Amino acid sequence: MLTEGQKTQRRRVHVTLELPWSADRAIQQFGRTHRSNQTSAPQYRLLFTNLGGEKRFASIVAKRLESLGALTQGDRRAGPSLSAFNYDSTYGKRALTMVYRGIMEQDSFPVVPPRCSDNQASIEEFITEAKVALVSVGIIRDATVCNGKVAGKLSGRIVDADMHDVARFLNRLLGLAPDIQNRLFDLFISILDVVLHNARREGQLDSGIVDIKGKNIELKEPPKTVHVDSLSGASTILFTFTIDRGVTWESAKAMLDGRENDGAGSSNDGFYESKREWMGRRHFTLALEGSTEGIYKIIRPAIGEALREMPLSELKGKYRKVSSIDKVSKGWQDEYDVSSKQCMHGSKCKVGSYCTVGRRLQEFNILGGLILPVWGTIEKALAKQVYQNHKRIRVVRLVTTNDNQRIVGLFIPNAAVESVLTGLQWVQDIND
Repeated sequence: MLTEGQKTQRRRVHVTLELPWSADRAIQQFGRTHRSNQTSAPQYRLLFTNLGGEKRFASIVAKRLESLGALTQGDRRAGPSLSAFNYDSTYGKRALTMVYRGIMEQDSFPVVPPRCSDNQASIEEFITEAKVALVSVGIIRDATVCNGKVAGKLSGRIVDADMHDVARFLNRLLGLAPDIQNRLFDLFISILDVVLHNARREGQLDSGIVDIKGKNIELKEPPKTVHVDSLSGASTILFTFTIDRGVTWESAKAMLDGRENDGAGSSNDGFYESKREWMGRRHFTLALEGSTEGIYKIIRPAIGEALREMPLSELKGKYRKVSSIDKVSKGWQDEYDVSSKQCMHGSKCKVGSYCTVGRRLQEFNILGGLILPVWGTIEKALAKQVYQNHKRIRVVRLVTTNDNQRIVGLFIPNAAVESVLTGLQWVQDIND
């Protein structure tokens, strides 16, 4: 136990070599080193292999920790390594249903399965392997081999109770060979990313307190006092920031060169070009292997490092490696320049100048200071917005680049600023 009376005050590290089957027992173990009279909380390190099925253990513990409340609800940085592996959620259940429907050929996959090409034959081969695997672990029941036009194909059914049971899916993966186990798990994660992206785009994803990141974050203009409480005299303040999220070609090239010079990279590190065109052009990305073998950090010209790392199978499925430096530098610079003025949807985007998807330079508004007394007014103003992702209240946090000023408050979309300020002025007039 590390207390004030002890001579050594170094922070402790609790290493778990194998997670217990019960999440409650894991919490009990953590509690043995996390006590009320400690001077600092220990760091927890959970060790497990990269096999898809073994991640079930981390999923169980993460779900239990999240149910404790404030650990991850109040500050999402409190336990990001755990919540990142909690797949047994509403979005996880939705993603699993899409996986099963794709394997049973009731619907098409929203992504290309791992190590498959756009060629339908390779996808059908994967589906056949997946069916055999799921039959072997009892997820697909009443399996039969078809005759006639679809002779040789495997048919069967997945009961309704299993369609949303993420825990059972991860549990049964443990009984599969590593290759198909990882391919099925990668497919599940890729589809989950699509589900989360759609929820985020529609403004339905609850992310807690969101940290706003960028290469350069600066105040665009002096903060404005937009409301003063008549009783306390406290102010509500509008901060407007300019955020540059991009990575220049020179910086990207330096990242890759640094890895190669240090001998820390892998043979798959490098620049990649998308196999498909988007809005009339192909896009470029830099992939660097992360701390886990076969998992890559993705850096893009417009938005910098992506939040999610990408498995090698998905990387090679969506992109092809480019050896021509001239080709990459031109494509990278073009995307860097274009993204300063428009979103990734192009000049014909339905949202117009208010869309920030894939835009490098952004204007970002945060309402700080006194918030609770005017919460209802802000909520009503946002509810009037046309687009769904502009209606949701989000708590954000950022730090300016030059002076390290930390701001926490409510994110106000550009399209909603006028409506919010009008509502606050109306409240001010009533109070006066």
